[in-house]
Amino acid sequence: MLKTSIYLFVICFLLLSSGCKTSEEVVIEDEIVHSLERVGLDDSLELVTWNMLNFPDNGNRSIESYKLIIENLDVDIYAVQEIADTWSFDNLMNDLSDYDGLYSDDTYGSSYQKTGIIYKKNMFTILSVDQIYEDRDYEFPRPPLVVKLRVNKGDFSNEFFLIIVHLKAFQGTEELDRRRGAVRLLKEFMDSRINIDDEKDYIIAGDWNDELTDSASENCFTLLLNDPESYKFLTLEIADDPLYSSYPSWGSLIDHILISRSLFDDYEGGSTTTLLIGSRIADYFSNVSDHLPVISFFPVFQQ
Repeated sequence: MLKTSIYLFVICFLLLSSGCKTSEEVVIEDEIVHSLERVGLDDSLELVTWNMLNFPDNGNRSIESYKLIIENLDVDIYAVQEIADTWSFDNLMNDLSDYDGLYSDDTYGSSYQKTGIIYKKNMFTILSVDQIYEDRDYEFPRPPLVVKLRVNKGDFSNEFFLIIVHLKAFQGTEELDRRRGAVRLLKEFMDSRINIDDEKDYIIAGDWNDELTDSASENCFTLLLNDPESYKFLTLEIADDPLYSSYPSWGSLIDHILISRSLFDDYEGGSTTTLLIGSRIADYFSNVSDHLPVISFFPVFQQ
């Protein structure tokens, strides 16, 4: 009888522990599910850039928050920065049944922040993964991650390159010089590729750690901004409005999305904005990130 009671107790405990959530998880889920509306659209491809702040900065609570936010927003693909714990990132991917992800191979220490992508498995196929300028750590403390993808939805199919960047942070003469050098190298890379095949589509998304609207003497983006026939910052349309700051503690829009000329027509009728979810989720800035996600809508699935 004692053995039977113990056996039943163990079975009940395992069932409860595997199927029931903690009170904290229930609170988080209830808050996020009821605070966020779906932003993914059936007739558009949505791309988000999101600095994940030393993911997972607040352990399991951060993981659970990201899971629920991603599920509820229902966005197609994310370019992400600051993956500090790859084991936790893999666990997040395992918890997201509709998504998969990958991250960069580079490392420079135990607290290294990787870049990566999170994407809908039924829409995207990974064709290749590469990193560039791995020997240029002055310009790139984190080498750009270059992912070639194919997107398929209905009758629509297209291949494109997504480059994820996380440029040098902080203010100062040297920091600005390093970001300027990074922009110069990125433009050289894309110029050389587009000169070979100008039909190839390129998107650069990430934490550029600087503002597009800085004065000429302080602006690291000049080379790209001065070539509007070849490249377009989609975030430029919201850069003058502090409401759309992606780094609210400084009132700055420093997370940007840039496209090459071959994508100009695909973006026609699209839009870009900052998702102001920090005001809708309590403790967002302590449990999720100090950055807000920035999203672009490409209306490529319209009939």
